[in-house]
Amino acid sequence: MISIEQIKAARALLNWDQAMLAKMAGISLPALGNLERGAVTPRLKTLEAVQKALEEAGIEFTEGSGLRHRREALKIDMLEGPQAIQRLFEDFYATLEKEGGELLVRGVSEQTFIKKARPHLAAYLEKVGRHKGIQTRLLVCEGDVYFVGHRETSIYRWVDKEVFGLVPSYIYGDKHAVLLWGSPARVVITQNPSLAETYRRQFEADWKNARRPPKDILYQWP
Repeated sequence: MISIEQIKAARALLNWDQAMLAKMAGISLPALGNLERGAVTPRLKTLEAVQKALEEAGIEFTEGSGLRHRREALKIDMLEGPQAIQRLFEDFYATLEKEGGELLVRGVSEQTFIKKARPHLAAYLEKVGRHKGIQTRLLVCEGDVYFVGHRETSIYRWVDKEVFGLVPSYIYGDKHAVLLWGSPARVVITQNPSLAETYRRQFEADWKNARRPPKDILYQWP
């Protein structure tokens, strides 16, 4: 179990004050203050809550009384072949069902998608329709009215043709994926919190400047 010295050192490394650590650990500020002063014998449950909060913030406790800031992992997966798109949709659902959040999509023509991957898209939309908790926002090309997502869970906005991306890309959880059409299709998934957040902020900026399509557009079904 971690020591008082490690708790203080970890707070310093994260630039957290006691109030921040108490909040993240779900304990009272006086309880943390007493713990760090050595005024009480800490309960195991309290130490476990503090350690969990620090570890989730990126602190790694090493042998003895050491600690360090864990390096952010960078994971890259390449999906290729007939099952690449199916596996991509499965990863969307598995990630969002577990972690929550939204699927952010850009550079997609759903009419093209229906022609090339209709069964996989239809199966995914059916699962999302039953789940109801997974939301999707899509930046599509101005004038595109072929919308296949559920009206209750999918929101579309138009971007100018000049800035519409030709490569479909997706942001979900701590992942960013791109789909390269071809024979065979290839998918590159990058998993890294900082990269995902960078792409997410760029998406939000473009979303803010995008236009709402007319409300009377009829949604298609795959």
